[in-house]
Amino acid sequence: MDSKRFTGREGRLISASEALELTTPHQKRERDFTARGENYVKAEFFGLHTFNDLIKMHGDSCVGFRVYYGLRDEEEDNDSKAQKSKKPTARLVLVPVDADGNDIMRSAQAGGLKDMPVQGDAMTGGPLCPRQC
Repeated sequence: MDSKRFTGREGRLISASEALELTTPHQKRERDFTARGENYVKAEFFGLHTFNDLIKMHGDSCVGFRVYYGLRDEEEDNDSKAQKSKKPTARLVLVPVDADGNDIMRSAQAGGLKDMPVQGDAMTGGPLCPRQC
């Protein structure tokens, strides 16, 4: 990161029509995802209380969030009682960021041992649309 510091005012508010303009091309590609054998994800929801918990954990050092795109195998939700298969599913990972642009993830900095207790360093796993909305 260069000498520019984050202030917490990054990003911009947009109109509903601009939001639709940005999201519609992705939504039109649903068939592309399913044809590749992936679960299509239209959106992911994150609750306000979970955001607040994450912010509280990091205190004033958190000035915003970096959103990473992730992928993991998840069961496909469908109405049939047949065996559910696991398919690649897009997931968002929200990570607190400090004013210098650094991800704030204490357990990763401490070596990230798999047996470490959950620290609440990042957020993922919100309900997915179209499955749960």
